[in-house]
Amino acid sequence: MKLGICANFSHKSVGGSEAVIKHISERLVKNYNYEVNVYSFSCNAVFSENGVKYIPCRKGNAFISQMSYNDHIFVYSDSFWGFDTLVENVDKIDCTVSVCLVGAYHLQSHPETYNLLKNNINRFNLITHSSMTPDYKWCIDNNFPVKVIPNGVDLLEFKENDVDFRKKYNIKEKYIILNVSSYFYGKGFEILHRIAEKLSESIDDFVILQFSNVSQYPYDKIFFERTKKQSRGLPIKFIRDAHRGDIVAAFKASDIFLSCSKKEVAPLVILESRASKLPWVSMRVGDTSSQTGGIPVDFNSVDKKGYAVVDSKVINHFSVAIEHLLNMPRLRQAAITESQRDIEELDWDNIVPLYNEVFK
Repeated sequence: MKLGICANFSHKSVGGSEAVIKHISERLVKNYNYEVNVYSFSCNAVFSENGVKYIPCRKGNAFISQMSYNDHIFVYSDSFWGFDTLVENVDKIDCTVSVCLVGAYHLQSHPETYNLLKNNINRFNLITHSSMTPDYKWCIDNNFPVKVIPNGVDLLEFKENDVDFRKKYNIKEKYIILNVSSYFYGKGFEILHRIAEKLSESIDDFVILQFSNVSQYPYDKIFFERTKKQSRGLPIKFIRDAHRGDIVAAFKASDIFLSCSKKEVAPLVILESRASKLPWVSMRVGDTSSQTGGIPVDFNSVDKKGYAVVDSKVINHFSVAIEHLLNMPRLRQAAITESQRDIEELDWDNIVPLYNEVFK
């Protein structure tokens, strides 16, 4: 089967969606003999890696021509910049289309595209990462058939990593609080310094390590520099463009994983925390309520775009949750034990067959 995967960003760009696509595509090639072509707007030239071909995504009629080459099309997120074009011209493509909605944010705010999709729903397979997410509820409310396929994690990647992270990065503080996040709107980087300030009132010897990668997102540099400026004088260190092995080692060497995201679907970083037996603290966004191994932080309201509103009460909850996981051994061990429940089922080797079933 010739499978075309469409996304705004793909390998060698670094991020959650890029990782998902990479794991799915490489396993489909290796285990199911697919021919996989990944079309993205972050790709500047054609190249191949591990049997997967990466191709710059075109626009308009040229994009439809690209899609016509494939036996099946998989769109990762309805926020893909060519999604409207695809839905408008689906009758020109002689195959079905699978769409992992990743929130269904675009369809919910663009009635023209929604109506076209609804009128041609027999041409589309809809996928969500959890039955706990808003896009799943949206499908049910609209009587759209939907398949739930969880996000996954590469457990072997964590088991085999033996990097001495503290030594390599010269970390002397007693506690490491880890944050891994891109500088996209809604990732909550602007509350990082507020959490550090609150924690400093009760914990002396800690450092927050913030890992990120330079991205093609237009506001990446602006948001990053603003966060650094807000964090001056606080125990926060910024590490950009680290090797993947070092990030995995950071998960294994840290004491708490901190997610500041104000809106999510099914964040990979929570699964990576579980894989590394690292207790996590995150706002109750996306499917975090269904994840084990950490403490979800509640909030009282969201703004008009659905992002959590973070007030001083929420910041205090973050601080208390982190303190409890650091200072209460029984609670910490319970979180670690719970994190391993059913973790093997979330290995990518067990997730990708579910995609194969849909694509076939």
